[in-house]
Amino acid sequence: MHQVENLFAQDEEQTIRLKRLKKQPWRTFYSTFIPKEKRKLEQYQANILQKKHVAQLWNIFLDQYFSGKLESFQLKAKKQFSDQKIIWQYWGQGFAAAQQNDTVNLCFASIDRFKGDYQVIRLDEESVKEYLDFPDFVWEKKKNPEFKPAFFADLIRLALLDVYGGVWVDATILLTAPIDSVILQQDFFMFQRMDSAQNKEFWTAFNADYFGWNDEHVVNVLNSFIVGKKDNQLMHICVEIMLNYWKTQSHIPHYFFFQIMFNQLLEKYLNETDFLKLDDTLVHLLQIVQNEKLDQKKYDEILNNTMIHKLNYIKDIIPNSFNAYLLSQYK
Repeated sequence: MHQVENLFAQDEEQTIRLKRLKKQPWRTFYSTFIPKEKRKLEQYQANILQKKHVAQLWNIFLDQYFSGKLESFQLKAKKQFSDQKIIWQYWGQGFAAAQQNDTVNLCFASIDRFKGDYQVIRLDEESVKEYLDFPDFVWEKKKNPEFKPAFFADLIRLALLDVYGGVWVDATILLTAPIDSVILQQDFFMFQRMDSAQNKEFWTAFNADYFGWNDEHVVNVLNSFIVGKKDNQLMHICVEIMLNYWKTQSHIPHYFFFQIMFNQLLEKYLNETDFLKLDDTLVHLLQIVQNEKLDQKKYDEILNNTMIHKLNYIKDIIPNSFNAYLLSQYK
């Protein structure tokens, strides 16, 4: 275990340098005398190097895991269900807070409309304790400000599906029809990067941190929507790896650290793992037009591609926009 203790503590050199430049006394000089375009380019290049760095660290960590040198975990169910037809959702601050958010309200309403014969269980930071028996170190590590709510949610989704099975749906996922039965029947499913995706240059320009198709790109899966059968081997491996991470590390080196881990896991250790592959750009089609004027033809085309949509948070509701239309449809 000591071989991986705080393995991720050190960032890549360029990231360390930029973090230093963004603090006083250097911040004023850097923002005043270095052109904005150059700063953006440096940040972009540093991010690429940091993701490669994190991938290399994950390789070391995964080597230790598959050599049997890390701890095994078997979380126990604290509730009993007659089947695995459960849609899991989470809003850490509780549902009084969630109701103040237009996007979350919209997405929750869509889940309730199209849940079919699934039950919807919505948890917050307190109620999740009624379902999962996390080791004490998880609750202790949550006090570390680096382990933000989003990263706790990364752990929760894997653990719930490992222990109970079902479907994890982020609070910003909108349904516009019942979930395809082919997806629901999978033992394991996440949307992922596909070579067959259209408009690759557009998507890369839209969000180069997440989207990319070159061989060195290591963020290639969307974990906002996951299907998993109880005790699925791949899911359980992910849970054990993440719990070992929470036990041994004190630093989150990148927002997409789970996605980077999953990429290395499949590429280097479980490359024969086969599961349904669906293009993750499709889930973002509605997101890119949310604030635009409603175009019914474009809307219908998007819905013909997928019933599952990852939305941005709605800030200002522009009249006659896609957002305004969506809100009117799910009152």
